[in-house]
Amino acid sequence: MRIRFWLKTVVVAVCVLGLTMPAFAKKSAQKDNLVDVKTAWVTGQESFPVWLAKKQGWDKEKGMNIITTVYGSGNEALEDFSVNNWAIGGLGAIPTLRGAKDGNMLVIALANDESDANAVMVRPGSPILNKKGVASSYPNVYGSAVDIRRKSFIVTPLSSSHYTLIKYLEVLGVSPREVDVKFIDQALGLLSFEHAKADAAVFWAPYTFMASGKGYVTASTAYDVNARLPIFIVVNKAYAEQYPEITKNFLAIYMRGIHWLLNAPRADVVKEMQTYYKDVFGLDYSETMLDLNFNVFKLFNLAKQKELFAAGENGVSKVQAWQESIAQFVLNYGSVHKSLEKNIIGSKYVVPTFINMIEESDLK
Repeated sequence: MRIRFWLKTVVVAVCVLGLTMPAFAKKSAQKDNLVDVKTAWVTGQESFPVWLAKKQGWDKEKGMNIITTVYGSGNEALEDFSVNNWAIGGLGAIPTLRGAKDGNMLVIALANDESDANAVMVRPGSPILNKKGVASSYPNVYGSAVDIRRKSFIVTPLSSSHYTLIKYLEVLGVSPREVDVKFIDQALGLLSFEHAKADAAVFWAPYTFMASGKGYVTASTAYDVNARLPIFIVVNKAYAEQYPEITKNFLAIYMRGIHWLLNAPRADVVKEMQTYYKDVFGLDYSETMLDLNFNVFKLFNLAKQKELFAAGENGVSKVQAWQESIAQFVLNYGSVHKSLEKNIIGSKYVVPTFINMIEESDLK
């Protein structure tokens, strides 16, 4: 399970050699003396910049051979991370917390923000839709305390959908104890919701797309209740300390891919994305589905990333603040041992070091 989980049945297996700490950046005899950089991803949009880099040969330009493994979930990726089988990758906020709690993971950039892809959804005619903007600071949120209390909600436990629900209830002044929370997997949750097993359900993409296609209505997205849900670029802390130049060069390549996504003609982007999903995951994505992706998954250019990672007046960056809110959720509803709390409180593992090394010239 991760902040976002696309299609459970799709797992692309890439042969991965065992990686030990001293051999993190060993030379590849088959790759013209390039440095192998082992990376990890979960099925979705965020590995596209790496795919594009391989296709264009950008990694070779930087003296690297990027090796990609795609996992079925963030938890699967973390199992391999714990034995040093990959150095850099993309993870959702909650899997990142699990990786950071042991003190050996750093967040160095944003892959995207999926806050608009997570939504509290109800049936047409639901009383939850009777009122909108009851909390003046959240004008797009449907519902009121009266209409929400004693209602039942389907969510996946300790996930982005669970976090979204908690923030939604908080905005409306309702305690989780005042509603009936049904913990169900996303796919089964959608089926259960179709059979009227709950008053509302909280989904992430592509289940939000599926639910919308069935006529269900969004009462609130995570973004609407300020529950920001980033997908992070993370790195093994020991690797980053041992190989800062490789880490910086990888991030430069990744940001070059994001720059292309944000600036290339949409027709070119859609064509490449369709090829990417087909080649990597065996998925045929229509232009409509890809447009939905671009509408709900926010990308950040280099200047915006530097802004979001910069410390504010209180010494905390916006990215740290997002993650700190999620950390509090995990500490309240998860099972983090007290001795490990110090590694996630304050989100000190979110660092601007490497994004600040990247220049606009690296993106061309």
